[in-house]
Amino acid sequence: MGQIRIPKRPLQAEYALKGPIYFDGDLVSRSIPAKETKLLFLLSGGICAFPGCNQRLVEARTEDDDPVVLGEIAHIIADSRHGPRGHVALTKEERNNHANLILLCGDHHKIIDSQPNTYSILVLQQMKKDHELRIQKITNPNNVEPQPAYKNEIIHSTLLSVTHLPQVVFAAACDYQDDQESEVKKQIDYSTCRNQLVPFLLRGKQLWTFHDIRNSNNPFTSVINTQNIEMLRSTHLWNEPEGKRRYVTLLNRALHKYTGQLRIRYDPIHYRYYFPVLEQGKERSVTYRPLSARQSSRKVVWQPKRKHTDERRNFWWHLAVGLKFHQVASNQWCLSIRPERHLTSDGETPLPPEQIGRRVTRFKAHMYNDLYLAEVNFWRDYLSRGQPRIILDFGNQTAIIDAQLLALDVRWPGIPGDEKEFKNQASEEDLFTLSDLSGATSGEDVEWEESEDDEAAE
Repeated sequence: MGQIRIPKRPLQAEYALKGPIYFDGDLVSRSIPAKETKLLFLLSGGICAFPGCNQRLVEARTEDDDPVVLGEIAHIIADSRHGPRGHVALTKEERNNHANLILLCGDHHKIIDSQPNTYSILVLQQMKKDHELRIQKITNPNNVEPQPAYKNEIIHSTLLSVTHLPQVVFAAACDYQDDQESEVKKQIDYSTCRNQLVPFLLRGKQLWTFHDIRNSNNPFTSVINTQNIEMLRSTHLWNEPEGKRRYVTLLNRALHKYTGQLRIRYDPIHYRYYFPVLEQGKERSVTYRPLSARQSSRKVVWQPKRKHTDERRNFWWHLAVGLKFHQVASNQWCLSIRPERHLTSDGETPLPPEQIGRRVTRFKAHMYNDLYLAEVNFWRDYLSRGQPRIILDFGNQTAIIDAQLLALDVRWPGIPGDEKEFKNQASEEDLFTLSDLSGATSGEDVEWEESEDDEAAE
């Protein structure tokens, strides 16, 4: 903001303050009460709060002149909704309270307001807190470091627990090379595995799969040598880098097929899933269960409009997500959910990278905890079809993912301003979901022929 002229009429006593104090670029402001200004200067020690600056913001009195105040008072959340970081709904009094003000030198005030995405609300709140704690420690006569206030909260993760995994990977010799998987897909007999997922991979003229290919009616009968089948224990594979890599590849390919049933497409370049258009030029919506209602509709592919003219922009937004399996302990796995965005020029053609970064960065800069967890909840609910769990069926083996986000109790200082409650609700069990779970787990024990190596490992 540029400077404005000082009004000719005197200021009211409540706001009168000697010296050219700058408030958000204006020479004089009547909006900030004198009490809040004094508190800010005292708590800040008259020093710029920007890390590493330490500029004194008061020039001492000389023989000929009065002292000069050089400090500039910046709003963390702007004085108006149109200013830097001003989108948060606060009253005028809250915006001009010392808790929402930070004392800076002129250079750093200009920097934070010119780069609001870099110097976000949370960044500035932490900057202010760190600086004022440092000043308090220095001025504390007993040199006792002040203790922050702690509170009990539940931290919600973006992780889903994997409760069941295939115990065995089957491998059989075949005549196909690693790069001939498209040829194998043409020969899979899907009639033998209705409603099941059929992930596989080729490595060194061997086909690897979770399906029990010892059975004569397995989907790969025409592809493999049924006289040469290996059973590889999953826990043994996890202990070897290459074995674990192959196991996770099979899990990921099962996920690709499962999400395909939900009309979600995989983007192998960016390793994420996204909603494609179903009909060229038409936006797409889906139903899901939000945190505040039983069921709702949400756009998942749309062409945004300009606010003032209602004119269509020259790009499309697609809801997207990163899904990844993680082994967090020797026998414990989870699936992480990372909300993303996919951008196209016409609903189909991906935008070039140079046109994506700025838009996505701006979007993520405004996605605070409550919005981020709402996005995670959307994907959790949509992927599970509103059920208590996600079941990946491989015949007599399954992978089962609990649809409730993992959470933990903590005692910590918390995040300033993050007071919105998040309900980590779980879908209710009924006879149908219990029947699905029973059917998914009843055939998961594969008959295992113990070898000498297995006995030694035990």
